[in-house]
Amino acid sequence: TANAKAYGEGSDLLDATHEVSYDCLTERFSSLVPLTNIATEIHRCIISENEIADDASSHLKSIRRSITLANEKIRQQLAKLVADDSQKDKLQDSLVTMRNGRYCIPVKSEYRSQFPGMIHDRSGSGSTLFIEPMSVVNLNNEIKELADEELIEIEKILTDLSLLAAQSVEDILYDMETLVALDFIFARA
Repeated sequence: TANAKAYGEGSDLLDATHEVSYDCLTERFSSLVPLTNIATEIHRCIISENEIADDASSHLKSIRRSITLANEKIRQQLAKLVADDSQKDKLQDSLVTMRNGRYCIPVKSEYRSQFPGMIHDRSGSGSTLFIEPMSVVNLNNEIKELADEELIEIEKILTDLSLLAAQSVEDILYDMETLVALDFIFARA
């Protein structure tokens, strides 16, 4: 038909009309090396700048589960202690507090001898001592050891991610240079 001829059916005009748009940046974009496996692993392990995912390793998940259980045991033991009616007049508050990373209870200083444990702090007036009862010292120690183990495992995870990235360092550098050039072009535009 006449319209078909006008729109180039069977002619070179149709091929020119349906040709993929091409500009001077297409080649740069298509030259980027997709590093999907590295990106996927980083996103799986790192939640934010300051947080590593529990699932980054099975060992990290286990450590964090143990920390949670130990914290819960301490809270239960101390909650019983501060809820005990026979102890209420000896405590400044029926609160469990943290001092130097350790769970403590606020004991009136005159009752210090009735609460065996470690003193971690005192109030400004000196009337309250923050005591870590002996009944939770071992659990607090366990939490401290687990926290140290957690940091070691996080360092191992980050080292493994660094080694994974190091295997593609040339591609990463190439992509970075290309992206910097593209960013510069878009900033100028």
